[in-house]
Amino acid sequence: MNRLIVLSNRVTLPDNQPMAGGLAVALQDILQGSSVIWMGWNGKVVKGHNDGTDNDFSIYNNATLTNTKPSPTTKCLTYMTTPFTHAQYQQFYCGFANNVLWLLLHERPELISQAADDYLGYQEVNRLFAQQIKQIIEPDDVIWVHDYHFLSVAYYCRKLGISNRIGLFLHIPFAPLSFWQLLEQSAELIAHLSHYDVLGTQTEHDKTNCLAVLQHYLKERLLPNRLLADLPINTYSTKDDFIDAYRSAVNELLIRLEVRAQHSLIVKAYPIGVNVSKIQQQVAHLWSSSTSSIKANKQTIKPATQQIIAVDRIDYSKGLLKRFSAYRAFLQHYPHYKNQLQLLQTACPSRLDLPAYQRLYDKVRRAITEVNQQFSPHACTPNSLKADTVSANKAVDWQAIDYSEQVLDHKALMGLFSQSDVGWVNSLKDGMNLVAKEYIAAQNPDNPGVLLLSRYAGAAEQMQEALIIDPLQIESMIQGLRVALTMPLVERQARYQKLLQGLQTDNLQAWQQRFLEDLYNPSPYQNQTQSLGAQQSPLPESQ
Repeated sequence: MNRLIVLSNRVTLPDNQPMAGGLAVALQDILQGSSVIWMGWNGKVVKGHNDGTDNDFSIYNNATLTNTKPSPTTKCLTYMTTPFTHAQYQQFYCGFANNVLWLLLHERPELISQAADDYLGYQEVNRLFAQQIKQIIEPDDVIWVHDYHFLSVAYYCRKLGISNRIGLFLHIPFAPLSFWQLLEQSAELIAHLSHYDVLGTQTEHDKTNCLAVLQHYLKERLLPNRLLADLPINTYSTKDDFIDAYRSAVNELLIRLEVRAQHSLIVKAYPIGVNVSKIQQQVAHLWSSSTSSIKANKQTIKPATQQIIAVDRIDYSKGLLKRFSAYRAFLQHYPHYKNQLQLLQTACPSRLDLPAYQRLYDKVRRAITEVNQQFSPHACTPNSLKADTVSANKAVDWQAIDYSEQVLDHKALMGLFSQSDVGWVNSLKDGMNLVAKEYIAAQNPDNPGVLLLSRYAGAAEQMQEALIIDPLQIESMIQGLRVALTMPLVERQARYQKLLQGLQTDNLQAWQQRFLEDLYNPSPYQNQTQSLGAQQSPLPESQ
């Protein structure tokens, strides 16, 4: 039987530790109960010994440590994890992955700082995981790789003789060509990327960028797409069938590789979703009291006493400082919201090993303190920020911003979403932003909140019924917040229903099914290229 081998940078073992959204929750939800091997870093950093044991992989079945190699007949989720050495952590994770690629793909090249050995460390870790896959792979297995940490894994797999189908899903944005051209290693990275069979992006915009970058760097290796030119029109029963086939062909690049004379790469958008039914089950018990108060109170516009919620990692891409500036300006423009309105900001510090992120973290805390001192000077002093609590109490010791760094489990976070009147996603650049989708999924259908959504978040491509704002324009945020807080019930319900319908159609399971359908089932064009490729010679080795 075929198994699915999943590779992601972090692997979340079922140890009851809090997981608040993102890739960990998404994969944990869809991989349970399947014949899956989930491989990646265990989050630990060890001292390197150079004795071959630095990256020993631990194998867990149902959270139980075992030394047994995963069996081809195992019908459960098996975890394979390894620690990183200090050098791997610094060069691969902190260095090239997060201090270069993350910033490049989020279009912040001015923040990039690359050490001499970072790229070599990135390639070393990509090779390491390819070698581990080689040790366990069976002929019918399929490999699903996740995110920017592993752009080169397919290349090393092919070099090791692995011919199984390999797909990559990029959870973050795919930057335009002009940004890739700023990076010295781009040509090699894109050449490595071309060894995947399926390359998935979050949005159509990202897919367009990806195709343009691939075509630029691979122009000497691209082959004429005869499959596109010779589509047999008379074999399709309807016009729609032909259009579907044409679109599929347009999304495929034919490439001549070192290890394969003719290779077909599918590039498509697969917008990730959330588990709507699970979220609704988690929060449904909170809806009854809210619904009864609506029936008793016929008002269709909410009073000034409302709660805004924002949940972010402390990252340059999230627009935190822009949000605080706009919120301060809003309270100055509309002073009657003082002592009534509260922004509940949950912000998880990240990558503090990187100086740029430490500086951002300090700026965030300083900005929150300044806003609170301005509007509630008796409730806040410069050193009084609480990093470990979340409070929804607006009546006692009101603060304009209620700040927390506490990591909540998913159910608790969904409860906060359900009880908040406005969800504010202020991304300056985001692949998707699942917080936007989770916020809508957690709303009470009878009294839903309003989503304030940045135009630069990938979710905006699907969620046009949200209030779309521009976080680079302070007036856009101020007016968007004003509209959200005063929106009549009938409009809130109409927007919510359209948004919810979209979430249910493009949910987490649909995302998984669409990607894996393309990964497991080669298109007719890919089957044809394999037969054509057997008749041609591969390129000579370039490395």
